[in-house]
Amino acid sequence: MRQSHHTIRAGSTSKSLLVIARSQGGEPVTGLRHDTPGASAGYARESDPAARRVDLVAPVAGSHVPGGFAEVDPDTVPGVYRLDVPDELLAPGSTHALLVLTLPGAVVEPVELAIVAYDPQDDWCMGVEGLANRRRHEFLRRALPRLTEMELALGEGAEARLSARLASDQEG
Repeated sequence: MRQSHHTIRAGSTSKSLLVIARSQGGEPVTGLRHDTPGASAGYARESDPAARRVDLVAPVAGSHVPGGFAEVDPDTVPGVYRLDVPDELLAPGSTHALLVLTLPGAVVEPVELAIVAYDPQDDWCMGVEGLANRRRHEFLRRALPRLTEMELALGEGAEARLSARLASDQEG
């Protein structure tokens, strides 16, 4: 079974995820609800010793309700459902989580979540232009904690040369 993958900033709130429910044969499954007998959800965070259950509830239009589960549109996008995830799932303190949704008569890919220190939708810090300035190393240290020391050292040297060249250009 494949996994659906999302990258979300730690501490994000009021997030909803889209999942696809398919039959064993791969056809979209429609008509599922939060109160479908046997429907359940839960998640595990790598930093937490135990998994947590997510109680599926009726969604509220225009609001985020933890556990809110609803079919998006069975005619336009059959088999697509929206799940409002609990804020605790995305809380700081863990860098990885797995959300599992069990629906009778359907297969839903587990949802893998990379919980990161940066905003993946921020075009400044995630863009090439934004990484060329002094904030680059601060960003890399916070967002990519497993980056090797060698790569950081190479970057620091390049940053020093770039800073010197920029200072020289500003003086002249």
